[in-house]
Formats: sequence, structure tokens, C-alpha cells
Amino acid sequence: LLPSGSSLAQIRTDLKNDVTLELLGRCLLYSFSFQHTISPSFGIEGGLSIIGGSEASVVFFSGGGRVYLSPANAAPCIAGGLVAVTASTEEGPFSKNASTTYLYIGPGFEYRSSGGFLFRGTLYFLVRDGFFVWPGAQIGIAF
Repeated sequence: LLPSGSSLAQIRTDLKNDVTLELLGRCLLYSFSFQHTISPSFGIEGGLSIIGGSEASVVFFSGGGRVYLSPANAAPCIAGGLVAVTASTEEGPFSKNASTTYLYIGPGFEYRSSGGFLFRGTLYFLVRDGFFVWPGAQIGIAF
């Protein structure tokens, strides 16, 4: 009655793409992300977060990879990549722009159901002139 180990690995290979909303995480408050699974043990991801509006805003672009330590639907993983941050303001008589980048790496855990529901929890280490520990939780759909 229990599925074999080979059938557990099929969810990540059958549903190779996912879109998620991450609360907190590598872009600090929230981000929308897309991941494509290249193999059962590796995926590449990209994300976007915008805070603010037309007068002043901060934009986060993230990109990186995720290594899965098991082919199972519920598996530990390690994420790593780069986040580029740009900020701009048009307040007052001057227009100012600034940008920076930082690295992220973090151990986590992913659950991916056969119906497509996805949950990831990650403890990120955000690295730039030292490091900052910050949690992230992603919920989404795999297709």
C-alpha cells in the first residue's frame, strides 16, 4: 500500500515548474518566485519584490539555485544565490538612485504534493560585509 521510492521522485520530475509567494525570506519582506527543476536534485530560481510606489521604491531581483538532498516529495534542500537591490526616490528637487547586491545561502525543507501544492521553509544567511540570519516561508503551486 505504500508507494515505492521511485514513485516518490516522480513529483519533482513531473511537476518541474513552480510559482511561489515567499513571506520574509531572501528579499526581506516578500517576493514572488519562479523555479524550474532541471533534475530531481537541482532547480534554478528567480524572484522579484517591489516595495514602495511611484515616488520612492525599492526593487529586489533574486536569482540562484536549490539543491535537493533527497528525491522524496518531502525533502531537505539548500538554496543559494544573489539578490540585487535598487532604490530610487523622486522626493524633493533631486532624483536619487542607489543599488547594491548581497548573497544568500540557506538550509531548508520542501514539501511538494502530487496535486501541486508546495511549501518551503528556509533559514537564510544573507551575506554582505558580515551576515544576517533571516527566515523565509514559501507557499505556491507546482505545474
